[in-house]
Amino acid sequence: MQNKIRTALARAAEEPHRQWAWGIALENELIGRIALRRRTPAMATLSYILREDTWGNGYATEAAQHVVRFAFTTAALDRLEAMHHPANPASGRVLAKAGFTRIGTFHRHAEEGIAVPYHAYALQCL
Repeated sequence: MQNKIRTALARAAEEPHRQWAWGIALENELIGRIALRRRTPAMATLSYILREDTWGNGYATEAAQHVVRFAFTTAALDRLEAMHHPANPASGRVLAKAGFTRIGTFHRHAEEGIAVPYHAYALQCL
């Protein structure tokens, strides 16, 4: 845990930033995390996770919408990408509500070498 904190603090001081991360809070309680990771000078990937007992209330959608605005204004990115596990269609709905369009499927290797078809999304700054 201490190494993760050190890494996060070091990344926060980098210029240009390679990563941004925020907590998702509800009534002063941390219920999740959302992050951007720069992959190229103009593109980043979006990821998020919420506590299971808070699913279905729009918290991930609201957080994603805020981070998209940040990405295209403050961070001056031109493109965002994201993907989700095929067993989690709710995450795809979050991405669609935040403006993302499904662009295809990427096979990622999971445990025991099994390829899992993750759904991929992108959002281009207009």
